[in-house]
Amino acid sequence: MKRFNLSILVLLISVLSACAHVGKATKSSPSLLSFLGVAEVPDWYVTSRYTYPDSKWIENDFGLRVHYRDKGEGEVIVLVHGEASSLHVWEQWVENLSQDYRVIALDLPGSGLTGAPHCIDDTTDTCAENLSEDYILHTLTYFIEDLNLRNFTLVGHSYGGYLAANYTLAHPSRVKKLVLMAPLAHQQAVPDSLHYLTDTETHLVANYVQPATIPTEIAHQRYAEEDQLTDAALERYIHLSQTEGALRANVLHMQLVRRLMEQGTLTNFSEISKDTLLIWGERDAWSNVEHATRWSEEISGSVLVKYPFSGNLLMEEEPELALPDLTAFIAGDPLPSLDGGGSEGSFTIQDAVDSLDQETLFGPPPSAD
Repeated sequence: MKRFNLSILVLLISVLSACAHVGKATKSSPSLLSFLGVAEVPDWYVTSRYTYPDSKWIENDFGLRVHYRDKGEGEVIVLVHGEASSLHVWEQWVENLSQDYRVIALDLPGSGLTGAPHCIDDTTDTCAENLSEDYILHTLTYFIEDLNLRNFTLVGHSYGGYLAANYTLAHPSRVKKLVLMAPLAHQQAVPDSLHYLTDTETHLVANYVQPATIPTEIAHQRYAEEDQLTDAALERYIHLSQTEGALRANVLHMQLVRRLMEQGTLTNFSEISKDTLLIWGERDAWSNVEHATRWSEEISGSVLVKYPFSGNLLMEEEPELALPDLTAFIAGDPLPSLDGGGSEGSFTIQDAVDSLDQETLFGPPPSAD
């Protein structure tokens, strides 16, 4: 037992020392035990700190209270966050879009204020081991059904993009348009910050010990510029990663993500028939930006916009950046970034030149003779 405890101590020290942002993790942790990742942050604390005036709750089929926001009126937009995240990343989008739309964002099981799944036989107890892709997708499916949502725009980010694409395939009659932001699905390299939570040698320890440096490193890796990650956002990432049952849920969720990254999916997304907008930051160090073209080719008629200076969490890094393209897409209007009205998209002067009918403008090319 002493040897085992010593091994944990050595591993913990190595994880802490390997983090380039120990100072920020220390500052953002509410206590020493939180920084070391060996204690849970009380539910009352995270609930009081991270709920919104418009926060709502609805139970899934398994007695888990799902936290969500439902704000505004009009055409519906549903926002689905990705891994190691929560509905809070959409905060500025909700505030902005709700002026013209009804915007709904939810915390998926294992994330945010929804937290880890409950036990089937005793819904008052937490059973994080029940978390699975089927559980998460089932909850999303019946959340949409319980709110009686139809003809809406579904927006999914990273792993949430993967879920949104799968939902659209299974329920095409409900979705009007689909927006995928740096979606996962295809094989790629596993980010370094995932290894402690998912490696065979360490994930068992990670079920009980997750230093604040882990969510700190993950958050920093997903931003294009480190200084765009505010202290308040980092505190939120750390606190929500340490709620009741979250340590085990974090491991299980990241194992799902790693498996998808390593093996890819067998799902044929070319069967998606809905108007689809693909959004990607070209400085994304999390979701392989080379997959943007693959998704664009796979989903017929989809539109791809890439932002050259953005990372994985562009809706939190630069909340206003993609909104003009998103709202134009929903309205069926030309996208500013691709129509020459913006400078941040993948549109270039060469794109414009290539799109012109050269022969009509300048006559036939001279013959070889």
